[in-house]
Amino acid sequence: MDCSALVQLFFNYNNQYCPRDAKDQIKYFKKNIKLKNIKQNDIIYWKGHVAVALSKTKLIHAYGPLKKTLIMGIRETIKLIQKTANLKVIAVKRI
Repeated sequence: MDCSALVQLFFNYNNQYCPRDAKDQIKYFKKNIKLKNIKQNDIIYWKGHVAVALSKTKLIHAYGPLKKTLIMGIRETIKLIQKTANLKVIAVKRI
């Protein structure tokens, strides 16, 4: 399962629609917020990657290079993805 499928699965379990791909999800969810205001259930997007905030400091995502779904620190994840894939957060959405 990849990152966008994980997000879609979260919504499906709650009987809500969510597009399959991250590029479509980022267009579908309209409410933008600032990273500093993140809270549980907010969605963080990079180009081609997505994660869900579990709290102000933790997130869950399907991390391709390790082929695992992981719970990690938000700041740690942002730094890791910047370092390994040279990607920056492009949006944070609130449902």
